[in-house]
Amino acid sequence: MNDTTTKNPLHRGAVLVASLAAAGLLGLGSAPAALAHDTLLSSDPEADAELDEAPERIELTFSADIGDGGNAVALTDPSGKSHELDDPEVDGPDATVELDPLTEAGEYTVAYRMVSSDGHVVEDRFSFTLTEEAVAGAEQGAASPEEASDGEDSAGGAEQDTAAGGDASEEPVPSSDPVSLFGPVGGAVIGIALIALVAVVVLRLLRNRSGGDGGSGDAGGSGA
Repeated sequence: MNDTTTKNPLHRGAVLVASLAAAGLLGLGSAPAALAHDTLLSSDPEADAELDEAPERIELTFSADIGDGGNAVALTDPSGKSHELDDPEVDGPDATVELDPLTEAGEYTVAYRMVSSDGHVVEDRFSFTLTEEAVAGAEQGAASPEEASDGEDSAGGAEQDTAAGGDASEEPVPSSDPVSLFGPVGGAVIGIALIALVAVVVLRLLRNRSGGDGGSGDAGGSGA
């Protein structure tokens, strides 16, 4: 009976130890799942990437859906200046933010702060580098507003000069026609003057002829 009494406490102790060990193992197994939070899976540009073409946006993909509020992305250029960015557009696990043209070669730093689906804040940063070739391509692709305005002014001036040249070429050439020079009234006056001149000449011719006929008659009378 003493052996049975001795064995029961030992048996109970062994069962208790085994139960505690099993509970500990279960706790260790569930601990990573409890501590795991959403993380960044990928980005475009990628971390530490060296780019020959300037990106137009930053795209982030996380391990789970992102909440709608409290999200932000910041960009710092090689000179240490922070660029003002709009709030990222969220679509499930993806977050996207548009960029203004990047015109400086060197290392850029992207810092992000996102609220994950479980309410945990995911924040970190990474960098990428723009080469001189990328900057040259961005400068050639985007003309400044002043240059565009100058081009428009030059085009407008050329159009005005062309229009002025067209007007000048369409101006009538001075005519030697009296009617064209003096207008309808002047032409009528000139016509009347010509008629009067012709009439004077005709009258003189008639007078001369009449005078000649009279002289011939006188001469004939004298001879008789």
